[in-house]
Amino acid sequence: MAAAPRVEIDRATSLPWVMVAQSARLLRDLLQGTPEPVGGSPFAQVDEDLPEASARWCRSYLSSALEHLCMWADFVAPLTLHPDTTVHHDARPAQTLARAALESASQAVWVMAADNAPELLRRHLSLVLADWEEQRKAEIDPETKEALRSQRAALLDIIESHGVRVDNPSYLTLVTAAAEEVREKTTVDIVRRAEVERLWRASAGSAHGKMWPSVELRTSVDVAGRRYSLPDADAMSAMLVLADQVTQYGVFRYIDRAGHEPNLAKRLRDATERWYQLIPKVPGAPERLQDPPPGPTAHEDPARS
Repeated sequence: MAAAPRVEIDRATSLPWVMVAQSARLLRDLLQGTPEPVGGSPFAQVDEDLPEASARWCRSYLSSALEHLCMWADFVAPLTLHPDTTVHHDARPAQTLARAALESASQAVWVMAADNAPELLRRHLSLVLADWEEQRKAEIDPETKEALRSQRAALLDIIESHGVRVDNPSYLTLVTAAAEEVREKTTVDIVRRAEVERLWRASAGSAHGKMWPSVELRTSVDVAGRRYSLPDADAMSAMLVLADQVTQYGVFRYIDRAGHEPNLAKRLRDATERWYQLIPKVPGAPERLQDPPPGPTAHEDPARS
């Protein structure tokens, strides 16, 4: 089989990829710059005298999401451009990074979507128990393995003694619930549940080397009378955008739950202006974010520029 030709990606196709990349960098700065929860905040109320603080775990979930999305950012929108560099895009790596980000951020969103403090605590401890169980399974040393089993059993006994029932939600449950939370609480144009599941299953299949995503998530082009199959750029975009939407909601929700929402608008504006100075710009872009875009030259038709 002849190798597929290289097809240049136009700006309209790559724009969602770059937007996700710059969003990830901005969100990472906001999360890293957020102090510990203030007294009286929702997180502080839940975490008082709690060894495994929900705020720390939610921050960790979101940090994981942003580590993956920022790796995508460094690949698709590097801060230093070399004119002779050619970047080859494949669907599987993009979907794998997006899937990891979505699964990570969805855990935080699921916890923080609780309607009240007891439910937030229940969801948080459910994920703690599931985490510890995975750690126990991975442990090799028998003594450490037993200590981990005892640690989990002791926490479970305490929880059940208060009549609280924990669960172990699947990643499908987490990602669909997180997307639904974003849909219900914001005006973000996020895909519906059935599409969330399809995107998640396709990205998981890509990460695991399954055949069906590589067959279905393709597009065909004709070059010199021959038909070639290439990765579907729109399918890549859809999963990346979904991961960014859930992560973005999670970071803003975290800042709010930690009691730092009053300063968010200024922090967001300052971080946006700082990053705008750092990123490479397309020809004609304003030098500063607050500058108006340049108007058409005397030889340009305003309707076509």
